[in-house]
Amino acid sequence: MQNITILAAEIYIKKGVISLCLFLGIILCVFLSGCGYVIEGSNPILPNEAKTIALLPIQNQTFKAGLETDLSEQFNLLLRSNSSVRITPAGIADLQLNITLLNLKTSSSGLSKEQISSGVKGIIQGQVFLEDRRTGRKVWEESALEVKLTESDENETNSVSSFSLSGSIRELIKLFAAKIYERLFTTF
Repeated sequence: MQNITILAAEIYIKKGVISLCLFLGIILCVFLSGCGYVIEGSNPILPNEAKTIALLPIQNQTFKAGLETDLSEQFNLLLRSNSSVRITPAGIADLQLNITLLNLKTSSSGLSKEQISSGVKGIIQGQVFLEDRRTGRKVWEESALEVKLTESDENETNSVSSFSLSGSIRELIKLFAAKIYERLFTTF
């Protein structure tokens, strides 16, 4: 009978230790998430140890209306999905991103016959620069950023804005936003 009592006491103590460890683990997770702790790799950090970024109004020098709105929406979605980045107004942000759309070529306007025959459905070109407001210096500049949409790249895209842009142009904008995002975090 005494062995059964000792065995029951040991099981009870083990359950208590497991419960205590589980409780402390939960408290630790809550504490770390409250501090803003971010697991690196899933949410890359901004260059120059910046904490905030502002996306200045996108300039559209193409003849296609609405590209700047869609690009802004796509890029903001990407930035908001990164918990290590805070988007703030231009006057208080550490970094300012300036994007200018320079050229849009589609199969109906601007693409050569060779490009069309090789499966290119569209090309968008732009200029991007990132300025560190704290130092007043350009951190990154790319004067000829280009993205091509080929038949193999084209997928169905999400509805981006109220503008009536074709699926190809929306996909091109999505690829352009992704390329800027990738360069922003991997160029440094």
